Amino acid sequence: MEKKRAGEVIEYAFVGLSGIIFILLASSWTSPLFPWAYGYDASWYSLCGRAIIEGKVPYRDYFDLKGPVLFFYEALGQFFIRGRNGIFLIQCISIVFTAVFLYKLSREYLNRLCSALVLLTFYFIEFSILWGGNTVEELFMPFNMAALYLTLKYLKNKRYDEVQTQSFVLGAGFGVMALSKITVASAIISAVITVVFVLAVNKKWEKITEAAGFYIGGFALVCVPVLCYFGFRNSLHDFFFAVFQFALKRSTDYYEGFSLEWEKSLLIADAAFVFGLLMKGDTEEKKGQKLLIIVTSVVTYLLLHLGTPYMYYFLSLMPLFGLFLVLWMKNAGELITGILEKKTGAVDAVRRAVMVLLIIPAVGFWVQSTVDKAQENVIIRKYEINRQQVEDCIEINELVPEWERDDIFNLESGMIYYEVNRTLPANKYPVNLPYFMHLYPAIKDEVMDKLMIDRPKWIISEYIDGFDDEDIRNWVHEHYELVADNVGEELYRLAEP
Repeated sequence: MEKKRAGEVIEYAFVGLSGIIFILLASSWTSPLFPWAYGYDASWYSLCGRAIIEGKVPYRDYFDLKGPVLFFYEALGQFFIRGRNGIFLIQCISIVFTAVFLYKLSREYLNRLCSALVLLTFYFIEFSILWGGNTVEELFMPFNMAALYLTLKYLKNKRYDEVQTQSFVLGAGFGVMALSKITVASAIISAVITVVFVLAVNKKWEKITEAAGFYIGGFALVCVPVLCYFGFRNSLHDFFFAVFQFALKRSTDYYEGFSLEWEKSLLIADAAFVFGLLMKGDTEEKKGQKLLIIVTSVVTYLLLHLGTPYMYYFLSLMPLFGLFLVLWMKNAGELITGILEKKTGAVDAVRRAVMVLLIIPAVGFWVQSTVDKAQENVIIRKYEINRQQVEDCIEINELVPEWERDDIFNLESGMIYYEVNRTLPANKYPVNLPYFMHLYPAIKDEVMDKLMIDRPKWIISEYIDGFDDEDIRNWVHEHYELVADNVGEELYRLAEP
């Protein structure tokens, strides 16, 4: 028994290590292998985490639309290691748990070799979608993978009276998603629908009530500390306004219509849906599997049509893809075994063959993207892309006396400047300011008051002439003088009266 347990520890250690190697090779904005590559989003999230460590409060001191759990997660990384390595640390934690839950899910139905192939295929597709790394979709993927693993195991063991752990984990996971970015919670939502449906079919009405209680308990475990954090800092209004009221404004204002490229990116969901329809539900367990993959396909597809389809948004497909891969590999094995043992009829063989062929559209669209991303990372590593920008950000910072660096007002500057120099902005809206002013004009009044009354001595901007507001642009030109202009930033100093 001890020998077997030691073998499992070693096995899962290699699974976790494979995830860390994946992040090392794929995450160009955070990996130590790419020391000169920085990303705006990754640097902004890291800044918010560092700000919390230094006593700032999200939404009150620095405005954004993402939920606070993401920033607390970033703060955890910054607590242990400041800067990029802190981001890399939390990415490693995330990918290790993602890989372990996917592998455990695979081992419920597949042998070690097939489970390893599932993991490698998963990494191959994720490589192309990861972007530069450090996104909500990536960091909270373990919660979705855990939901799918626990639900499939629940269906396999048919322990319908045991809803406590399952429901509590789903509730906590949904709390994390709801207070980060609700559109990434597709697998958790699907798991809840599946479990409730199975309990209802088996007429376990009292268990649905019990499950709801534990689910709410898990949700409260996440939400109550968050509410207390903002309540004790008199910032509940800031929190609710940014994450709910303002975020709703953005989602309705920037909603994009359908496009062919968007639909192609969702071929994984389409293929998984058809795969689910073709599955035979001749046992209770298979009925549950069929329901889970169909529901997850539909919910993922719908949620990914909300918002703007940036590449990294499609990381929300990966939990569904992991589930699809496992069931696909299981089906392929059954097809081969049935044919070799002459137990599969012609009609059933055709059905299973079609299910096997569905992997082509699911994977095919992303193959070239993965090849391109791998080549891009080689170029970034070899030619030290962005090195000049990093050095210019340092140069700009050194032009400001150290005792005045907390008086640098930011007008649509890249967050790379703050990540490189380990400083914090002096104003509340350091990112997406023109967009935020468009959505909520009162923000412009707040910014103009800051410029006209407080008159910050220094202003940085990536390109002030491209700033999308004429009043602010003219104010800077009339009252500030350009001190430096390089690839990194433009630096302006308040002109003497």
